Amino acid sequence: MKKSILVLTAVAALLLVSCKENPYINGPGTNDPRIPDSIPVLVPDTNGIEISVDSAIALCKTLAADAVTNELYKISGVVTQNTTNPDDVPGKYTNINFKLSDNGNKTSIACYYTNNLNNVPFRRTTQVPLVGSKLTVLGQLTNYKGTTPEVKNGFIVRIDSMVAPIPAETIHATCQEAKTAALALPAGGTSTDIYVVEGYVQSAGYDATISYGQQKWFWIDDAQSGAKTLEAYWCNVPDGATPVPVGAKIELTGKLMNYNGTTAEIKNGNIKILEAPAE
Repeated sequence: MKKSILVLTAVAALLLVSCKENPYINGPGTNDPRIPDSIPVLVPDTNGIEISVDSAIALCKTLAADAVTNELYKISGVVTQNTTNPDDVPGKYTNINFKLSDNGNKTSIACYYTNNLNNVPFRRTTQVPLVGSKLTVLGQLTNYKGTTPEVKNGFIVRIDSMVAPIPAETIHATCQEAKTAALALPAGGTSTDIYVVEGYVQSAGYDATISYGQQKWFWIDDAQSGAKTLEAYWCNVPDGATPVPVGAKIELTGKLMNYNGTTAEIKNGNIKILEAPAE
């Protein structure tokens, strides 16, 4: 099976070179490189000066503060820390930061602003290699502020073993079910799964303040004249400017949070109006 994967990958690489096409083409869709997450990924290697983590750190320390090498260096190792939260990819970031070690985490080097295979942006959470992934990264070395050795603006050239994030599930729930699930989380905890909750906007605890396209807060319940069951906190209003009216039936989508151990909420979620308030 491994030989088949290598052969298919080599053929794909030859086709790309012969056609002289950019491996990352802007256009409709996700622009996903379509590299599977479930098996080791082997792609044609890229030129660079092979160097160990300790040697890279030593070289960085010889550089002036924030100086960058002219040469590209290639380092293999195991991811020991994800300093970019995979949940923020691609919503906030399309490149990632992590730490890499080749000696059992005795020493590690930071890899900053790292692109995915073939030097393309990350397009899915599940593409982010988690702690334990074995890979090779290529990039310039720098001595950040004179104190921190880094591989800067590099990209992953090979993944030998991949520990991938588990995709979040989308769960449809009532307001009461969402509240129960949120309060079952540790205080301050956030769910891994995404919840879609329908409910009516309540007058109690309502704040129409809009900032950066989000409404400050309001509560929803399964009944039109109900209780403060699930809080929508700084959630995105449909048109980016108009507060959601009291009495409207809405769909609220996002991750649940147990705020302070007492309040079930969805923070920074998305709002869709299903029905206007009854007159």
